[in-house]
Amino acid sequence: DVQENLDVTDVFKKKDVFALTVNGDSMIDACIADGDIVLMEAIKESSSLRNGNIVSALVPGSGTTLKYFNRSGQYVILEAANPSYKPLKLNAGDVVIQGKLIAVWRNI
Repeated sequence: DVQENLDVTDVFKKKDVFALTVNGDSMIDACIADGDIVLMEAIKESSSLRNGNIVSALVPGSGTTLKYFNRSGQYVILEAANPSYKPLKLNAGDVVIQGKLIAVWRNI
């Protein structure tokens, strides 16, 4: 029985939306699992982010990571949603915030 339709056309109408495939379990407690595809809205200004947003960030020496974003003075703290991983505390100038999470797609 269909009671409601899910309309995702607005998500795909946005400019600068990109997709990433999740590798690993660092965001498992946020219900984002290995193999999921996340849709991200590109970030032009990191000042538009709020603490607690889930972001993709380019971390020097580590590549791209998906984590909770928190700003603390001159630092950016990237926190996993899995207690097995320690937070990454980086100088704000050393990390590039690529996008903000807008959707998770999981193939079952």
